[in-house]
Amino acid sequence: MTSNLEDGTPSPASTPDVLADVAAATSLREGREGVAGIVRAVATEGPLALRDLARLVRMPLPVVSAVRRELETRGLFERGQGVGLTDTGRDFATETLGLTLKPAEPRDAPVQRQRRTPARQPDDAGEGLEPLLVPLLPAMEAHVADGPAVDVTLDQAPCTAETALRRALAMHRAGALAGRRILLIGDDDSLSVAIGLVAQALDAQPRRLTVLELDPGRIAHLERGASQHGIAFEPIAHDLRDPLPEALAGQFDVLATDPPYTLDGMALFVSRGIEALAAGPGLKLFLSFADLAPDDRLDLQQRLGDLGLAILRMRPSFNHYGGASILGSAGQFLELETTNRTRSAMAGERFGAAIYTGEVRPRERAYRCTECGLATPVGAGERFATIEALKAAGCPRCDGQILERQRGGRPG
Repeated sequence: MTSNLEDGTPSPASTPDVLADVAAATSLREGREGVAGIVRAVATEGPLALRDLARLVRMPLPVVSAVRRELETRGLFERGQGVGLTDTGRDFATETLGLTLKPAEPRDAPVQRQRRTPARQPDDAGEGLEPLLVPLLPAMEAHVADGPAVDVTLDQAPCTAETALRRALAMHRAGALAGRRILLIGDDDSLSVAIGLVAQALDAQPRRLTVLELDPGRIAHLERGASQHGIAFEPIAHDLRDPLPEALAGQFDVLATDPPYTLDGMALFVSRGIEALAAGPGLKLFLSFADLAPDDRLDLQQRLGDLGLAILRMRPSFNHYGGASILGSAGQFLELETTNRTRSAMAGERFGAAIYTGEVRPRERAYRCTECGLATPVGAGERFATIEALKAAGCPRCDGQILERQRGGRPG
């Protein structure tokens, strides 16, 4: 299912912004998103002891205490068996943050609400699949198996069904699903479908889920999956080398991308995502990229630093890919946050340089027809950019279908 480009959700600038007011009143360096994180934690895990709340949101205890007092003053928080939401606070969490909350216990209930201690969530799902994801795996595997042929000229290398589900769960645990406005830039990994399945299972529906994708075959694949599983999402066909559509600027608070595996490609995709994010620190970005050698990893970190992004968490070899020679079948998963210095490197500009691996590091191969002996070059700039394209067309001389890679360079 799809939604309209304009989803009708009021932006923070068009309504009284309690979150920004509290951030300003407490001089919170994390900004309005930091206040939203505190409200989210109490809404989903509360009532909480103040020290547990501080640990959950990774902020100093005095800072969280100051924010709690401001939210109490505004009628959103109350004290009892720990920090909890008032009825007004529950309405705020539902209507403004887009959260789905469990029914409140009656105030005259004979048993007092128990203060909760949040369970420590694992930082990485490891090699196995967590129990709560196991029931979702068959549907995700069936969707992935239904995917179109991989276009290696676009650096497509779909991740496994398990990886897509694990990414979606990691986003949920980072507070980046429920009630969020999520933009996915490129989605040959079908993360949109994984997000939909995980959000349904955990009752953590995003407010908006939008995908920018260049490949029409991938868009059709995602639409089939979304329709089959009742997932509301908005696919938009767009070449990221072109400027971001104006209607998307500043409309999101979460970005996820698995960009081309070149630094220029990564910087382009992330820059377009930054343009689509609302202003302010603390917004979440999730970046999947190749596992890198130390010097190359430093280059990646410097490029992200140039964009004003802070790395919160790095998970080496978190992503697993099926037959991805570009990646060596595994890659890292980074969780980033915006800062007050976050800026796009190319807002409103057309990007004309090479971004895909085959363009930046062209590699030509030749394949010999076993029937007539003709050796046909394959690679960037040739008639056939990929072996898949050559196989689909057949040998240019005899239409033969059995082709073997020729060793030793170009055909003579």
